[in-house]
Amino acid sequence: MPPAEFAIPKFEELYPNIKVEFMRIEDYWNMLLVRHAGGAAPDVQRNIDMRFGPMLLRGALRPLTEYINDPVDGVDLSDFHSVGIQGVTHDGEIWGLPQDICARSILLYNMDMFDEAGLPYPDETWTLEDMVAAAEKLTKGTRPRIQQFGLCWEPPFVTSLIFGFGGQYWSEDGSRSVINSPESRQALEFLQELVYEKGVAPNYAESPYGEAQQLFMGKRVAMYVGAAYRIPDIIRDAPDLRFGVAPMPIAPEGRTTMVHQCIWTMSSQTEHPDAAWQLIKFLSSPEILEEYWQRTWVAAPARRSVIMADSFENIIGIEGHVPAVAPEDFDRILGWWRDLVLNEEFTTAHVHPFHGPFEAQYFNPSMEDIFGIRPGNVESILADMEAKINKEIADF
Repeated sequence: MPPAEFAIPKFEELYPNIKVEFMRIEDYWNMLLVRHAGGAAPDVQRNIDMRFGPMLLRGALRPLTEYINDPVDGVDLSDFHSVGIQGVTHDGEIWGLPQDICARSILLYNMDMFDEAGLPYPDETWTLEDMVAAAEKLTKGTRPRIQQFGLCWEPPFVTSLIFGFGGQYWSEDGSRSVINSPESRQALEFLQELVYEKGVAPNYAESPYGEAQQLFMGKRVAMYVGAAYRIPDIIRDAPDLRFGVAPMPIAPEGRTTMVHQCIWTMSSQTEHPDAAWQLIKFLSSPEILEEYWQRTWVAAPARRSVIMADSFENIIGIEGHVPAVAPEDFDRILGWWRDLVLNEEFTTAHVHPFHGPFEAQYFNPSMEDIFGIRPGNVESILADMEAKINKEIADF
C-alpha cells in the first residue's frame, strides 16, 4: 500500500481546494519516462533514489531546493537522515524528499540452527571473521552433498562488502565508474573463498539469483543476507521459522549497509508546483511516515524523530497482507534499526544517475559469472563491467 493511498483523504481534508488523483501505472519506471516524453507526467511521483537517474538526466524533474529552503513554507532537513538527503542531492540541488530508507543487506539467522550448534546469536559486535567462523560450524556436508549451508546472500550484500573493503562504484566527481579497484577485487575474492574453498555458501548453480530467500525459508541455510523488506514476507510465508535479525557484520573499513530509499519528486512539467509541493511535504511528514511504517514496516521512516518515538514499536500490519509484530518480538526482528540510524552505518554511495542500468545490465548479471559452477576471473569481469558502463556514460 503506497502511503499516498491512505494519506490522500487526509491531505484533501487539510487542503480542500486541492484535488488529488491517485494513479497506478504498470511498468512504472519506463512509463514515467514515456509519460514525460508525451507531456503527461504526474505532478508528484513516488520514486526510488537508485532509479530516478534517467528522469534527472532527461530533465523530467523539478528541483525542490527553493521550496525546501522557503523560510515560511519550507522543511527542516535536520530531522531526515543525512545520508538520505545526500542520495537525492545532485549538482547542488535537492530533487526529492525521502519517504523511507530500506536496508538492502541485513543478516537474518535461523535461531534453531544456532541453538543446535551451541553458537551465540549474531549481534552488533560481529565482524566478518565471526560470520565466517559461524558459517563453517553451521554448514553440514561437503560438495556435492551439502545438506545445510552456513550462509547465502543477495547481490546488495556484495555491494555492501565492496564499500566495506574500501571500494567504490563511482569516481568522486561521478564522471565514471571505478569499480575495478584492488579493494573491489578483494571483497569479491573474499566471497569466492566462502563459496569455493570453504564451501559454506552456494554458487549460482546451487542458488540462482533471487532464490536465497527461498533457501532460508526452506531451512537449508543458517544465515541469509537480504533486504529488510523481505522480513514481512518471511514471517507470513514461513510461520514456523524461528529467526532473528542483526546488522551487517563489521568489514575492514567498518559497517557499510547498502540502502535505498523511496522519495517524492515533482515533475518538471507540472502546472501546479505549489500544490505539488504541499502534497510532497505532507507525504514526508512525521504523521504519515509513522502510519505507513506501522502498517507496512518494509522500510524505516526517513525521519529520525519517527524512528526514535515509542510509536515506532507499534507494528499493526495490514490484515490479510502484512503481518503485525508482537511487542515481545520487536527487538528480535526490528530492534537493530535504531542503532543503524543513530550511528548512520549505511551508505547511498552507489546512487548515481547511471546506477539503474549499471545494476540491471552489468552488476547483477555478472554475479552468475563470478559465482558460477567455477569461480570467475574477478579482475576481468570488473574491468569489462567498468568499461561498458563508462562507454554508456560517455555516449550519453
